[in-house]
Order: sequence, then structure tokens, then C-alpha cells
Amino acid sequence: MNFTTKPSYYQVGGSLTNNAPNYVKRQADDDLYNGLKAGEFCYVLNSRQMGKSSLQVRTIQRLRNEGIACAAIDISEIGNRGVTPEQWYAGLLRILENNFNLSDMVNVRTWWRDRNFLTPVQRLSEFIETVLLPNISSNLVIFIDEIDSILALDFPADDFLALIRSCYNKRANNSEFDRLTWALLGVASPTDLCREKNASSNTPFNIGKAIELTGFDETEAQPLAAGLAELTDTSEEVLREVLYWTGGQPFLTQKLCKLLLENPQLMPNLPPPRQGGEKDKINTSKEWVEKVVRLKIVENWETQDVPEHLSTIRDRLFKENQRIVRRLGLYQQILEQTEIVPDGSTEQMELRLSGLIVKRGEKLTISNPIYESVFNQKLIEEKLEKLSPYSKAIKLWLNSSCEDDSQLLRGSELQSALVWAAGKSLRNEDFQFLTASQKVILSDQNQLLHSATLETKKAVCDAEKALSEADSAKQKAKQWIGIGSAVLAASLLAAIGFSTLAYQRFKLAQASIEIEQNGSDALLLAVSQKTENTEALSEALLRAIASGKKLKALVENKHKLEEYPATRPLLALQIILDKISETQQIKTSLFPQRKIKWPAHKGAVTSVSFSPQRQILATAGIDDRVRIWNFSGKKIVEWKALQQSVNMVSFSPNGNFLATAGRDSTVKIWNLSGKNISNFKGIQGSVTSISFSPEGKLLAAAGIDSNAAIWKLSNLPKSISSPVKLPGHNGLVRSVNFSPNGDFITTLDGNSTVRIWNLLGKLKKTLPLQVIGLSFTPAPHQSHFATVTLNGKVGLWNLSEKELVKEFQTLHFDAKSISFSPDGERLATVGIDKTVRLWNLAGRQVAQFEFEENVVSVSWSRDGKQIAVAGSNGTVWLRQVEGLEELLKQSCNFFTTQPKYFTRVSTLCK
Repeated sequence: MNFTTKPSYYQVGGSLTNNAPNYVKRQADDDLYNGLKAGEFCYVLNSRQMGKSSLQVRTIQRLRNEGIACAAIDISEIGNRGVTPEQWYAGLLRILENNFNLSDMVNVRTWWRDRNFLTPVQRLSEFIETVLLPNISSNLVIFIDEIDSILALDFPADDFLALIRSCYNKRANNSEFDRLTWALLGVASPTDLCREKNASSNTPFNIGKAIELTGFDETEAQPLAAGLAELTDTSEEVLREVLYWTGGQPFLTQKLCKLLLENPQLMPNLPPPRQGGEKDKINTSKEWVEKVVRLKIVENWETQDVPEHLSTIRDRLFKENQRIVRRLGLYQQILEQTEIVPDGSTEQMELRLSGLIVKRGEKLTISNPIYESVFNQKLIEEKLEKLSPYSKAIKLWLNSSCEDDSQLLRGSELQSALVWAAGKSLRNEDFQFLTASQKVILSDQNQLLHSATLETKKAVCDAEKALSEADSAKQKAKQWIGIGSAVLAASLLAAIGFSTLAYQRFKLAQASIEIEQNGSDALLLAVSQKTENTEALSEALLRAIASGKKLKALVENKHKLEEYPATRPLLALQIILDKISETQQIKTSLFPQRKIKWPAHKGAVTSVSFSPQRQILATAGIDDRVRIWNFSGKKIVEWKALQQSVNMVSFSPNGNFLATAGRDSTVKIWNLSGKNISNFKGIQGSVTSISFSPEGKLLAAAGIDSNAAIWKLSNLPKSISSPVKLPGHNGLVRSVNFSPNGDFITTLDGNSTVRIWNLLGKLKKTLPLQVIGLSFTPAPHQSHFATVTLNGKVGLWNLSEKELVKEFQTLHFDAKSISFSPDGERLATVGIDKTVRLWNLAGRQVAQFEFEENVVSVSWSRDGKQIAVAGSNGTVWLRQVEGLEELLKQSCNFFTTQPKYFTRVSTLCK
């Protein structure tokens, strides 16, 4: 191959010129060009130094050759910190003026000042419609590079993204907008760029075309071989080795090729620079490339990282935020397993935007061997050890295959770890370690039982001693039988009575500890299986049945779940049955369907509500739809709410109406056919929460802009009274709730403060605790309401005095909400781990339900036997909630189809 090689053939960093010989054309070149030429909104969101700016330069040139006017805006040039919305939008307008040569048509400074009565985004929109489009006759494309710069602004730029979307929407009524389209390029995900997470109707990303920008493959990269041809006749072979080490990453590929040119002394068949013997001699292209990688990139990389590349990745990987532990743990997992299945999690997206991992086929894997060498297992382990306060303990615990309980945290160490973990997204190993350590809570309960046992044993000894002394007294009393028989009889009865009571306490404590331990053993046997193991699950279920039967005999006629001395068998039975139903084909007649799911909405389901009167439930979503379903997941009716997004839906107490809270500041009342009965707007900003009073005569609502109010619905649907305001909030009001008898109302704001108000809008009390969720129970016999803090601590409060009477710690390290069951016997807590956990009022866990999506909200059926779960990706689950009797029945029924267990089961389940 005869190519002319120039010293500057390869360019490391920066945009390549239009005619650069080392430009590598990829599929993305045609995808972006064709999309924009067709008028589609396109976005290229990828990691740094992937060739986005060079792609933009080439695409602009191709479009201009077709007569299409283009503007390239590097949005980072406008600035971010300290820049006001007025300055930022004016900066955009000025760049548009310069790019499209509009200075002769309009005096931008005067034009902008004359419209100061409009918001900045309105002025930009008007400029596009009344100045830009009328003065440019050709099609137009506006390129916005470094779009991620908007994340550093002191104000949300959602309005700017909404403006882009509005340009698309205006095409329906104004054909001039058919000529305009946009392209966004940067290092961010669409989710990152939209600060208003429920703004699905305003974001341009759900109507745009994502351009996938991948690394170079061998065919595409052939222009790069030309630069190596002067040094070697095997330039294509050398290029193949380069691509192996770089994974086709554009910056690294250009850099490594340039380094090869700069280090010809390391080429094959040339003597090494110093006499070092045969061991230093390089014989193949593979060895040449490998040695240059090792000496010039990997070793002492921080001093050789010019221009910066690896440093940028390091900064993103080790960025201190709530997700750093889980992010590093995920990367560590990929290092160990080579590849994982993508799930769209925030941590996966962060790693992809760093450039460290890429999607190949249907898996995520390390981008290239250079990254793997620099950001290696040892480095990640060292960083993780510095981050967590329990790094040494968890390492020893994991090395023991999670069996060395001496490494688990206790006392103040556990408390400190939980405080540190609060609000962080942790690795699965951290969750397992802290969860195992939190068995200390269970151990504490067992210790109480143990203390009661010791106390009872002492009482038994005392009683036996009393009996012995009484027996001795009885012998002596034979001499005095005519005198003291009545006294002796009374003494004997007292001693025997005390002995019986003490013995009963002892047996109860002993049995409770044994049942709890047996239930835990069954559960651990089931969850410890790395892969599907039918035999182990069956054995675990048999053990759980045995402990469950003993618990049933122990509780006898105790109907209150709070009074159960042990609950681990309930949890074990439920979780094991779930695992069996997921892994085995079971006859529905013997093993009823315990969980059903269905796609309910496009995008997140924001709310789900059971009818208080009928076997139906309502859902709402960010797709601005309300839908009513039966309990089989069959849709009965649906309608569009016209509220931009429906943030919450709630049945009226009599079940005849539905109320919806909208992002457009409205609350709407509907009948069950979807007919709009009444609208009212008394909340500024998006409405976040609504609540009917128990008798349905009042409705409260709260919003994101410090607002909460109460409306009287006495003449619904004819009229609605003026609202009673609940003032004094600062920012977001998360929720508003009426008390069970409707005599007061609570608000929970964005600062986690709970305020208690009377119905006239007078503040009566502020709770002395920061919480993330609050719930009342409709059960008339209950005298408590519940709260949950961000780190998962549940508080039970006296309903009359509003005083904290009890607290217990859940297993959620980042709790989101809490919900009382209708009978007041159970509490459902939700965290960020896609799990709903149920607890009795004594703080013992009784159920655990895991889902495939993040849980947005939970609602209880009127009989408390089902919960509905709203998922972040549009799914709704209907989940059965069983008691001990039902769990035992289902477990025994399962074994009717398992002949080899007949003997054991017939004894257990008779």
C-alpha cells in the first residue's frame, strides 16, 4: 500500500475538519443526516470523546450542500453558574442571529427589550416564529452541542426542551414549522436533562430519533490504516490490534495510532533502544501494539493522559454522590462476570455515559482492555474500602461465603452504618450485609424472650422451692391439722397457682424462640440457593409448614397480628411459595394465582386506587390517562384527563366519583364513566396530592408551590365552595391526608415536616420528626397513625394526642412511603429497592413482595386481602395478602402433587 503519511495524520481530541483524511464514517453519519433531512428531531447522547462534534461538522456540511441552513450552538459558551434565564435565552437568540445572518433584518437588542413583558422562553419562541422562519426560506436545522451544560444552570431548562417539543407540535397548524428541526448532542441521558420527571408531554425525546454512536469496527476504520502504511507493510494487521485494545473508541484509537507513529523504535524486527537481551525483542505486530499500550497509556497513566481522557472517566466513575457505592459495585460485577443484562438503571446509565461500558448485542460489557487495565479490580476494591465504614467487616463476611456472623454489625456500629447508608444506592452485597446485620433487631427480640425465659426459670425454681417448703409444712401440719388446715390449704393453692403461671410463661417464651428460629432456618434455606433448586425449595417449605403449624397452635384464638409472639413462619411461607410459583408449573386449582400484572399505562403509573364499594380499581399515569380495571386486569373504561399528567387518582368514600390531581394545577371530579363533573383550580403549580374526608363532604389538595387547601363539596356536582387555605409551607407539599374521623388534616412538605391543621385552616401542631411518608388507618378501633423516615424507621403516633408512642426499624435504607391496611393490622412500606414489605404493629416483618420495576405507590383493597402496586414503567400488579391459615393451606396443597413427600406431609398437614 502506497500512502502518503503526514506527521499530523492522526488527530487526538477536538473536532476533525470537513476534509480530514483520518475521519471515520460510521452508520451514525447516515442515520443523523437522513433523519434531519427528513425533518426529524434527532439527538446524539453518548460518552465524551466519541466523535460527536466531528459528526456534527460533517453532517452540517452535507446538509448545507443540500441547501439546508444550519446553525451550530455550543451551549456551554453561554455559561451556566450565575447566569439568569434572561441572559441565557438572550444568548441563544444572539447566536441564532449570528449563525443565520439576521442582523440586517432585526435589531436583536431592541427586539428583545421591547418584549420584556414576556418570559424569556416566550421571547425565543416568538423570535423563531416571527423573525427566523420568515427570513430564512430554506429548511433549517439548529444543532445544540454540549446540551448537558443545562444541568449546571441555576434554573431548570425544561422550558427550553418544551420549546423544542412545541416546534414539533406547531407543525399541525403552521406548515412553516415543517421546515425547522433540531439536533441535540451531549453527555447525558434524556432522563437527566428533564428535571421535571413527569413532563412526558413536554419533552422532545419521546417524539425524537435517538442516534446510536458506536465505536469503530474494522471495516469502518480502514482510513486509519493509511497513516500506519509508511512504517509497516502490515498496517491492516496493526490496525486490527489497535481496535482490539481500544474497542474502536474514537479518541483512544486515534491516540494509539499516533503513539505507534511516534514510537517506531518499538516496531517488530528493530533492536530495542537499550541492550536488554532477547527478552526485550519485539517480534510481532501484536507485541508492538501491546508494548506501546503498556508503556505509553496504561503505566503511569495520570502523567501521560494528555489530552485528558482517562482522567475524565475516573472523575465520572468516582463522583461522590448517593449512587457511588452501587455504581462501583455494578462496575465491579461487570469486571468479574464480563457482561451483564441492561436494565436501564441510573447506575448503568452513569457507567455508559462515562464510556467505561458499552452495549454489545443484548449485553453490557467493558468498552475495551485499556479501560479494564486502568480501572481494574484492585483499584475499585481500594475505593470501596475507603467509602464504607464497614469495608473490612463486609470483605471478611463475603470471603466467608456470608457465613461468619462475627463480622456482622451490632449496636452503635450498625446504627452508624445505617445512618451512612441512608439515602445511598448500595450494592446488592451491601444490602445483604446490612440486612443480615439487622437480624440484630430480631436477635434483640429473641434476647427479650431469652430474658423472659431466664426470669421464668427463676420463677419456676422459686415455685418448686415454695412447693417443697409447703410439702415440709404439710408434714408438720399433720400434728396441727385441727388447728391450721385452712391456712395450709390456702398456702398450697397460692404456691401451685404461681408455679403454673410461671411455667406457662416459660413454655411460651421457649416455644416462640424455637418457632422464630425454625422459620428463619426455612427462609435462609430457600433464599440461599444460587440457582433454581426444586429439592431445596420443597425442603424449605416443609420446614416452614412445621414452624407455621406450631405457631398456629401457639396463637390459638389470638386474632390480632400484633399479638403473635413470632412471625417468621408467615414470612418464610410467603417467600418460599413465591419462589416455587416463579420456578415451577403448578396447577391453578391447587395453587391459586397469587400475583397478576398487566401493562396499564405508557410511562410511569403515578397512582392506583381501589373502589370502596365495588371490585374495581382506578389507575392514573404520566400519559394523562385514567383507566378503571376489574381484578383480573381487564380494562372497563378509560379517558384522557387533559391535565398534562395525572399525578394522583382517588375514589370518593361512597365510590361514586373519582378525583384526579393534574400537573396543570387542576383538580377534576369524574363519574365512573369518565364524564367530567367538575373542575377547580386553587393550587399553583402541579397538584401532587388529593384526599377526601371520610364522609366525602370535603376535598383537600396540595401542590409543588407551597400550596394546600380544603374545598367543601356539599353541592357536588353543581358547585364547589371557595377553598380554606393551609399556609406556611416552603416549597413542595408532598401529601395531604384527612384523619379517620375527619376532625383534622395533615400536610407533609418537601422538607419532611408534618403539620397538623384543624378544618378551619389553623395550624395546631408540627410533629418533632422529619418523615418521608404518613398514613392513617380507616379501622375505627385503631388509635394510631404511622410515619416512616427516609432511613426506614417507622413511628406509631397516638391519634388523640399526636405523640410518638413507638418506633421500629425496617429493612429499607431509602424509604419512600408507608400505608396502613384497612383493618389496621399491617403496615406496607416501600423503598427504592423495588420491594414492598409488610409489618405488624410490633415491628415484625410478615411479608415481602418483590417487583420488576420501581414501586411508585401502593393501595390496599377494602378487605385488606390484596394490594395494588403501581410501577415506574407502566405496569400494575395485583398481589394477594395471605394470613397464616391461608399460607398453610396453599403450602399443603402444593405437596398433593408431590408423591415422594406424602408420608411427611400427611403428618404435617393433617
